[in-house]
Amino acid sequence: MSFADQQLARMVTNRAAPRWVPVGGALAVCAGVLVLARPALAGWIVFGVLALTAGVLEPLAPLLLLPFAVAFGSLVSLDAHGIHVGPTDVLVLALVLGVLAPRPAPPWGASADRPYSPGDWALSTLKGRRAQRAPGLDKPDSPVSTSHSRQRKVLASAATAVRRLWHEKRLAAWVFVALVAYLTVVCLSLVVATSRAGTLKEIVKWSEVLAVTAATLWLARRSGRLRLIAWAMIGAGVAQALLGYAQWVVATGDLGPGGASIRVFGTFAQPNPFAGYLNLSLPLALALVVFGDDARERWVAGAASVLLLGAQALADSRGGLLGLSAAVVTLAVVGWHRERLAGWTLLIGVPAAIVAWVTHIIPVRIEDAVLRQFRVNDVLHSGQVTPANYSTAERLAHWVAGLRMFAAHPILGVGAGNYNAAYARFAAADWPEPLGHAHNYYINVAAETGALGLLTFLAFTVVTLYLGWCVAHTAVLARAPARALALGLFAVLVALTIHNLTDDLFVHAIELQVALCIGCLLALKVQKLPTG
Repeated sequence: MSFADQQLARMVTNRAAPRWVPVGGALAVCAGVLVLARPALAGWIVFGVLALTAGVLEPLAPLLLLPFAVAFGSLVSLDAHGIHVGPTDVLVLALVLGVLAPRPAPPWGASADRPYSPGDWALSTLKGRRAQRAPGLDKPDSPVSTSHSRQRKVLASAATAVRRLWHEKRLAAWVFVALVAYLTVVCLSLVVATSRAGTLKEIVKWSEVLAVTAATLWLARRSGRLRLIAWAMIGAGVAQALLGYAQWVVATGDLGPGGASIRVFGTFAQPNPFAGYLNLSLPLALALVVFGDDARERWVAGAASVLLLGAQALADSRGGLLGLSAAVVTLAVVGWHRERLAGWTLLIGVPAAIVAWVTHIIPVRIEDAVLRQFRVNDVLHSGQVTPANYSTAERLAHWVAGLRMFAAHPILGVGAGNYNAAYARFAAADWPEPLGHAHNYYINVAAETGALGLLTFLAFTVVTLYLGWCVAHTAVLARAPARALALGLFAVLVALTIHNLTDDLFVHAIELQVALCIGCLLALKVQKLPTG
């Protein structure tokens, strides 16, 4: 070995290792131990880091992943010391941080429509305050003056946006007012709750609804983004439908009435919430088929509609079919601008049908056939419970228990999320076991949050339905390209409202996908979307 080679070898041997080498080695060892000891926890950590990183770089990413997390999050949920955490919670956190935090330009290049983050304004304010301590503040062209001018412009634009939202888009502002009012009542019910853990879960649930609604409104500023969100919801629904088909093929679903059929349930443990989840995407796909402008998109939406309809039939949920029927009627009435005819039909037809039913103008055999379809014939006539009407009798018993809770606690109820905890004191004699909710969300709200909660929730429901009708009606009259999305989103809210008469669909994080729909409707209402 030559002298130069000896000197080089000595330099390499004596060279100190970089400081990050031992730290990185220790972290790698810890990561390896964690993967071997708790692989599930390691996976959650990796997922959380990736979600938060994606949220900061592009907040639209967690928004698009949210429907899939709603659909399949129950498979990988984490329970630790009574705290239930799912992928939806991680994505909501990433979404909030992505919207609020200052965001650097993404590595693939800055986007022209990247919204100005509230965190950007906060960072600008902080820099301005720091610069105030530096000399040269009296110079007119100093960086501090420029920073102050930029802050004043941001404040002025924010104030103008708030004033426009209230004066010109007051309906959109009332959506948030009603939602915040209901969330406030849920928080107030904590003082009367027996199980405060259940109330805290409800507070977190509706806080996430508020966050997702606001974030969707902030991010969905272009029709392209709205279409991406819509197709994410349809894609997640199709994935659930395919899982339902697999359950039907291998016969792993629930037995239907009398054990005559298999009712599939996907990842939702029960057929009713599974059917309700399908109705969050099926009306949207149908709207794209009938009212869409792109022929290729209509074909794809048609295939998705067929798959979703088949899974809905396999779920065999009366509430799901009732909600879907209401959604289809909504698409037809609003899509072809027949609201006035539908209004007169309801105004005259419903009272006439009630009178004909009570006075038995309708033949008895037709009445019995209708009651048999809803599986209430034996319950109403003889009180006998059979395998065919068991679910109906059980549902009626839980309605009665919820109404008893409301009668005993009419102001704030028994506490949000406390239906199970209070059920034993109000249950019917033959139905001692609670199901977790009243099988009617409006009765459930009255039982858990009293008259205050019921009034605020009904106000939120009415204002969101009116928002959906206004957006869809305006889009249809203007023949805007976004009319199919507006009609589909409105029909989704109608299906949810009707189905909640027989079930509680705000389970398994379904409420977050509902918040996505409301946020998209708000974006269509507030933002000036391109018409071409």
